[in-house]
Amino acid sequence: MEVARKASRIGQLVQHFSGLIEHGQLSPGARLPSIRAAAKEFDVSTFTVVQAYDRLVALGYIDARKGDGFFVPQTSPSKQQQRSSAPLGDVYWLLDDAFHPDADALQPGSGGLPDAWLDEPGLHLALRALGRANGLVAEYGESRGNLGLRNWVQRYLGDRGVPAQAEHIVLTNGASQALNLVIRALLQPGDCVLVDDPGYINLLANLRDHKIKAIGVPWTPQGPDVEKLGELLQLHQPKAFFTNPWLQNPTGASYSPATAHRVLQLADTHDCWIVEDDVSGQLAPDNLPPLAALDNLQRVIHLGSFSKSLAASLRVGFVTAEPAVAEALLHYKMTTGLYSSQLCEQLALQMLSDGTQRKRCQKLRDRLLNAQLSARQQLQQLGWQCWAPAAPTPYLWISSGQADFDPVALTRAGLKQNILLSPGCIFRPGLEATPWLRFNVAFGADPAVWRFLAEATQG
Repeated sequence: MEVARKASRIGQLVQHFSGLIEHGQLSPGARLPSIRAAAKEFDVSTFTVVQAYDRLVALGYIDARKGDGFFVPQTSPSKQQQRSSAPLGDVYWLLDDAFHPDADALQPGSGGLPDAWLDEPGLHLALRALGRANGLVAEYGESRGNLGLRNWVQRYLGDRGVPAQAEHIVLTNGASQALNLVIRALLQPGDCVLVDDPGYINLLANLRDHKIKAIGVPWTPQGPDVEKLGELLQLHQPKAFFTNPWLQNPTGASYSPATAHRVLQLADTHDCWIVEDDVSGQLAPDNLPPLAALDNLQRVIHLGSFSKSLAASLRVGFVTAEPAVAEALLHYKMTTGLYSSQLCEQLALQMLSDGTQRKRCQKLRDRLLNAQLSARQQLQQLGWQCWAPAAPTPYLWISSGQADFDPVALTRAGLKQNILLSPGCIFRPGLEATPWLRFNVAFGADPAVWRFLAEATQG
């Protein structure tokens, strides 16, 4: 079969079968090949076929019938629904490119920061210091994570008003593992949750993999639409609302104080957990208290990471919650991975304890804000729109403002010039089409990026 540019095996199968369904080559009621038959036909593992079929089920292209197999629904996605979403093949090769860019690609759609923007010299100093230390670094370490680092996190959260205790902080292999632990501790397959729309790609994929129904809460430049949030809480009675309130990925927006208080009120009224993804908390302005501070860790599960301020390669994150939930999170950490990395945790603690963290974060905030202002000026000259106010974040949510603007087509054109963009559809729970895309200002200095956008605008 013909496949899109360097799509994963899973993405290839999703593209193949969704294409057959969209073009009527698999009619309503048709049965798909069994998992073993498809694995043999496409020369892939049965695991790959299961993952592809699960994605097709989540997107409404097929139904799973226990004991019978997988079938095209009698009411398959309508032409109108197909037009309102980006083609699945396009979406999945875009996702593959986002996580596996070419080494020399320009990456204004990236979710991270360039190596030069992080403290590479500080990491080398920490490595040398750790090498001279007498402490053990080869052992497994503590199940909750390095005590010294948990104490540092406790002080950091306390300074922001969060009443966390070291024994209720669990260190993780980045924020993604923290989210995975929360999903395992709170949810069962078939449960319903609310998520930011648009929101974090990895979270959406994780929920799909666990067969959790994710319903999007539309975002505004001041955070989630609280009226719509109230309606969705009343209608669906979800177990949790996963949200990224501060310097959100992908929009760069943050909750207003009124939004934060209203979200907590609604969660309390409808008995819903709030999972606060605060990975950019160290870059957020001091006047933005976490939801966990406003809630006193009663209903909020708070998680964070050091990848935005230290080094992405450290893969050190943390999660904290009220004691019973914290113990459940620890249990799932032990059953799925035993321990987090003692070596990475000691390196992170070394960097955080060298007396330069506040200056390090302020320098990065200033650099991000300057890059934001520069990118906004360039976009304004091109006639493009920026969705949220300027903030010390890599992310801008942007659109050309043209009636027929197609970010997926623009991304496809960019890849031909080795420029990686991120169309907004990949950040939405159902991959719905949107005229917006994520732009990373830290990768906006290369003139080739702006020449490409200028040519696209003129075309």
